[in-house]
Amino acid sequence: MAWRIFVLPAEKRTAMEEVLTDDILWRQSRVYREAPTLGGKPGELYLYLDGSDSAMERADKLIPPLGTKVDMKDAERIHSKLKEEQDNAAQGMGLMFAD
Repeated sequence: MAWRIFVLPAEKRTAMEEVLTDDILWRQSRVYREAPTLGGKPGELYLYLDGSDSAMERADKLIPPLGTKVDMKDAERIHSKLKEEQDNAAQGMGLMFAD
C-alpha cells in the first residue's frame, strides 16, 4: 500500500474533509494529528493517507489547494511516529483482553 503525509492549516480541516469525499479518496485510511505533537508548527495539522497507488496519485492532484505534501525525509519521520503510536495502541488493547 502507498501512503502520503500532507500538512495543512488547522482551519482548513473542514474543507479537506470535503475533498476527501472524492469517490476514490473516501475509501482510503486517514489520520489527522496536530502538527506540534509530531514536531511540526502550531496551528497546522498533518494528514496521513494510506491506500492504493491510484488513490495517492489522486490525492496528489486534489489536496494541494489546501495542503502541501510533506517532503520525504520528514514524511518518513512522521510515518515512523504514527506507526509507533498505532503499535503501542494495539499492544494496549491486547493487554486489556489478556487473561
